[in-house]
Amino acid sequence: MKIAFFGTWDFSKSILEWLYKSWLFDIALVVSQRDKPVGRKKEVLPTPVKQFALDHDIGVAQPKSLKIKPDSVGQKLLENLQSLNLDFIVVVAYGKIMPIEILEAPKHWSINLHGSILPLYRWASPIQASIKNGDKKTGLTTMYMSAGMDEGDILKIEEVEIWPDDNTLNIFQKFWEIGPSLIIKTLQEIVSWELEWTSQIDEDATYCWKISKEDGKISFQTQSVQEIYNTYRAYTPWPGIYTDYNGKKFTIEGCELFETFDDINVSDWNPGVVIKVNKKTIGIVWKNKKLLVLKQVKLEWKKSMDIQSFVNGNREFLDFIFE
Repeated sequence: MKIAFFGTWDFSKSILEWLYKSWLFDIALVVSQRDKPVGRKKEVLPTPVKQFALDHDIGVAQPKSLKIKPDSVGQKLLENLQSLNLDFIVVVAYGKIMPIEILEAPKHWSINLHGSILPLYRWASPIQASIKNGDKKTGLTTMYMSAGMDEGDILKIEEVEIWPDDNTLNIFQKFWEIGPSLIIKTLQEIVSWELEWTSQIDEDATYCWKISKEDGKISFQTQSVQEIYNTYRAYTPWPGIYTDYNGKKFTIEGCELFETFDDINVSDWNPGVVIKVNKKTIGIVWKNKKLLVLKQVKLEWKKSMDIQSFVNGNREFLDFIFE
């Protein structure tokens, strides 16, 4: 099968690598977002997908825009795709809306691998949304692409469990394990006419948006500890969660959720207060005997440190009440 692959990030690269290694596919072209500055030094580096393509002598395109109009880069890309006589375009976390003309370019249409059980969590951050909402399962969906984002017909779904302490990285790892075989099975079954598709019910759809740094702001007075812990899991490793401590940004880099303690009645304390349960356990209380146990923290303009070291240098932290 001859394919073009559209993708940008590490997850995309892992799928591309498996497709390349399978020997079932002739990868005629890779399309990725443009290179961007990375890290504190703002060094411009190739996207993970582009780097893989360069390392394996696969042609790469990085159009600034996919809009189809005369003499545009989008029009030139479309003409290139049409000339390749493709069976499929495979799209995995590419990050741009694709015009219908490009979706129609291959013989068997364009296929997307999406990180949720559609029609739940269409759009930008499905893994984070499912964890933040406390879902017990998520999954990958292969789908025919359409003009509307994540609205196309469903081809195959493979579910994975979300364990109580799973974070976004854990779920990505689970997706890395099931994603390649799901894509390969989907393409093979389409070609052999074994696959039936299902239209999405738009009324059942939910949506999730692009995450910003500000989304990591938490409140112990308006959110439960369970909600805060779910947000921590969803936003690990980025953007993390934070609150205010004496007018400074206080980032919780590592924490655990504890339900009960034998040696202290957490329900006797006010929500948001910092308590020391024992020599090794310091946390922030909520009602119903739940405690967010702190492991690693960072105060604005200071270095990251374990909670015991932080308390040793900030004795007033104990009994502080977070808003």
